[in-house]
Amino acid sequence: MRLILASDGDEISSHQSYSQDMNLNDTPYLLSEELGRTFEVSKLPFAVLIAADGTLRGKGLVNTREHMESLIESMDSRITSVQEYIGNLESAAANVDETPKAMETTS
Repeated sequence: MRLILASDGDEISSHQSYSQDMNLNDTPYLLSEELGRTFEVSKLPFAVLIAADGTLRGKGLVNTREHMESLIESMDSRITSVQEYIGNLESAAANVDETPKAMETTS
């Protein structure tokens, strides 16, 4: 996994100070309002997980380590949202309910 930080704003010097204060010298740090609009980011801090093939695998607000771990899990499981996860569970449950039971099967 490769980490690239991005932010927006006009004062480049404040971003440079932040990068130095956080010892991010070896981490790419982009300053781009357009990037945020492209990924439909409305609030910061926000993370976007992009697979090696360039496909979006997950995105969301990240205020804590747990938020970031959740996004990584979504990438690994290929489930991009809680809604998708719940939909998959409901679909699986519906399929189980429709499967005939051994005693219900007739010849």
